[in-house]
Amino acid sequence: MAGRFPALSTSNLPPASAAEAAATASPARGTAMLSSIFKSVRVPEFRFKWQFWAEKGQQSTASKDKSVSLDELASRPKPLGEQIISVKEFYQHFNNIPVESLKLRDSIHLFHLGVKPLWEDPRNEKGGAYYFRVSKDAAPQFWHEMCLLSVGDVLQGAVETKRESFNDDICGLSYSVRWNAVQIAVWNRDADNEEGKEKLLATILDKLSEELKPKKDTYWYKAHKEHKGFIAPGA
Repeated sequence: MAGRFPALSTSNLPPASAAEAAATASPARGTAMLSSIFKSVRVPEFRFKWQFWAEKGQQSTASKDKSVSLDELASRPKPLGEQIISVKEFYQHFNNIPVESLKLRDSIHLFHLGVKPLWEDPRNEKGGAYYFRVSKDAAPQFWHEMCLLSVGDVLQGAVETKRESFNDDICGLSYSVRWNAVQIAVWNRDADNEEGKEKLLATILDKLSEELKPKKDTYWYKAHKEHKGFIAPGA
């Protein structure tokens, strides 16, 4: 049998072009691989639905100006894309929002679907937020990890309560560019949930990558109603 078939020489052949490599019939190769996986595998859905929002920067005095109407404040955040129900939609949006390119006082928010990134939103008005001052170099990775902790239900598990009044929730996150740093906020629904707030902070400090763990003087908690620009319901 040996010697019946001529040897096939493959030396000096030009490399395959990108189009040829992508056209492979194998479902495990080529540029269509990721698309094939999403089509053939059911991606688990998140417990909550989410949405990204964008907010154009305002002058620092605008948020303290009592003459600004609630309707005007509510019109500033603009929804980005569609609802997010799984990791597939999350990265389709996340990878197309270059936070590194945001200008001074611009913000990106990730919130539960149906909740606006506004202190006075009915789901937020009794809540508050942890604020983290993060260097501009570390901020994108800090933001990425916080987003995953949120959509993955890790932060929700820290504040969740069963109380007679109302249960606490993680409402959303904000990424806001400041002069020499980025302010990243984690909003919760109930500013009076002291136990939940302690557990939330402990969870964040425990789950963040070691190089991202904030120092004690770089984070704080503040109820929304304590901000000078807060407009009380019915005001």
